[in-house]
Amino acid sequence: MRESVRLLATLLLASLGCFSQASDYFSSISGLEQLLHTEHTLMSDLSSQLAQTRITLQQLEKELAAIEVEHALAARGTENYLTNPINVYRLMKRLHTDWSQLESRAQQMSSQIHFNITQHYGLNFPSQEDVDGAALALVRLQSTYKLDVAQVAAGILNGIKYGTDMSWQDCFVLGQQLFEMEDYNNTKVWLRESMERLRRHQPHPNTAPEPSIVNSMEMVAKSLFQMGDFDTAYELSQRVLELDPSRIRNWHLGDKAAKLVMVEDVPQLQSAEDYKLTQEFAQYEKVCRGEVIPSPAQQRPLRCRYARGQHAYRLLAPLKLEEHSLDPFVVTYHDMLSPHKIAELRQMAVPHMKRSTVNHKLGGKGMKSEFRVSKNAWLAYNTHPTMGRMLRDMSDATGLDMTYCEQLQVANYGVGGHYEPHWDFFHDSRHYPAEEGNRIATAIFYLSDVEQGGATAFPFLDFAVRPQLGNVLFWYNLHRSLDMDYRTKHAGCPVLKGSKWIGNVWIHEATQTFARPCDVYRDNEASLGYDIIR
Repeated sequence: MRESVRLLATLLLASLGCFSQASDYFSSISGLEQLLHTEHTLMSDLSSQLAQTRITLQQLEKELAAIEVEHALAARGTENYLTNPINVYRLMKRLHTDWSQLESRAQQMSSQIHFNITQHYGLNFPSQEDVDGAALALVRLQSTYKLDVAQVAAGILNGIKYGTDMSWQDCFVLGQQLFEMEDYNNTKVWLRESMERLRRHQPHPNTAPEPSIVNSMEMVAKSLFQMGDFDTAYELSQRVLELDPSRIRNWHLGDKAAKLVMVEDVPQLQSAEDYKLTQEFAQYEKVCRGEVIPSPAQQRPLRCRYARGQHAYRLLAPLKLEEHSLDPFVVTYHDMLSPHKIAELRQMAVPHMKRSTVNHKLGGKGMKSEFRVSKNAWLAYNTHPTMGRMLRDMSDATGLDMTYCEQLQVANYGVGGHYEPHWDFFHDSRHYPAEEGNRIATAIFYLSDVEQGGATAFPFLDFAVRPQLGNVLFWYNLHRSLDMDYRTKHAGCPVLKGSKWIGNVWIHEATQTFARPCDVYRDNEASLGYDIIR
């Protein structure tokens, strides 16, 4: 700051020296009065520039202080901070957008401030894909759990205050992202929240608005107007004019009613994927929210009991079993893994974690998809004794033969991470080796607790199981006849607050002839009809 003032004063005095050689000002009072006037003008000009610089500097300091508050919160508990979806989105936005703007403003304020984020080699910055992913996660949580946008922006998730509020700029940039993604319904609610926050927290009256933000607001407003969303466009245009009245020349909206366009001229809003409009998907979201009661077919007497399993050792150390459904058989085995063993598994998996993919076509390459948002790693059971004991314990509990199991898949779902409804068995026999057979059963080892969300939901069975550290969720994917049990469609509900870690064990049907023999008659009639999306 002092260097800026010194440089500015030097330039002004040098300019003064160029003119002082023309006359002998010292020889008369009138000449000295001219010099006094000159100094008054310089003083006024410098004072004005210093005032403007001071306002800009104060604004930068204020924004830096806000970021420091965020880092102070993160320092108290990094994992707790980073498992808040609002914090994640704002972090992405700051590193992708805000810091570049701060750099530009700092350089404009004074050429003596050498601040260039591109000179910081070795640092990690989010891509546009990361920022978009964080935005979609917020919208997914908002939709699945029916969260109020105003509360989400205030850092409140399901009635619990977790962090600081989003600024009006945060809400606007999110709305702009959603607009570019053609998610117009959510665009409107976030833009309205941005405008409401702008009304409550007007910027400093002497601070010029950020041109890039105002340009974006104007662009989105005009696009909304052309689409026929006149109310939102009109409100947004008023905010633009409040920030920069000179832009009135760019607007000729006039009376909204007089500017109505024909319906066929307005681009139709892009609908969500067909599946997300089905009754089945709506049921899945209800189960995630805990809004359903199991149907009478699932309300048969269920128990929490001790089970001896299939090994004599379990007479002395019985398993703690909780029944969720008897047909199909879905149960939880409690306290199957200790925190120490879980920490070892997670530590082994972290270096190998990659984005989870889905493969819709036989022989096709796995692709990233919003259908499944997580990271996973595959670990061979013979690489560590803990994983071998996991198979042994599952064999003791279920009686199944573990000869043909896929490698252990350790998966991590961050904020907003989810896996939409799917089956674990393969529809096409070409997806698995004939000598191993299809996936007869699934065991999910829960490697973490989850504060909110992240349950394993069974939409057709009307219940969801919350992750609990050390527990194992087990069910059969196939009937005893080895027909596919379509009732076992399940999903990983979006993680609202926390970090979900699981270990998936998929057991194949080969060598299970005596462990789970078939009945005299086929038993697949109960699940016929669940293969159709409704």
